[in-house]
Amino acid sequence: MLLAAPAVMAQKPQDQKAKTEKKVAQDKNAGSVTFSTNMTCKNCVKKVNENLSFEKGVKDLDVSLEEQKITITYDKRKTDEEKLAASIKKLGYKAEKVR
Repeated sequence: MLLAAPAVMAQKPQDQKAKTEKKVAQDKNAGSVTFSTNMTCKNCVKKVNENLSFEKGVKDLDVSLEEQKITITYDKRKTDEEKLAASIKKLGYKAEKVR
């Protein structure tokens, strides 16, 4: 007997971007930044998610292995882009801000 796994709908990158922009627009203290990175596998994604989730001020993360990008929504009162980039670099990955 074969069991079928439930289909998981992947969210399109533009949908995630719109969702992030909406959150930032609703909160004047929220900021959003996207970094280009050099992750190579799913374990890299897991490592980034697990470590950045606990960074002070991080509200939301979108880590994309396919696009090699990390988008972070954060509280401007608690952190800034430089600190977030330093946290990524500390994990051993590059963190170049995407304009």
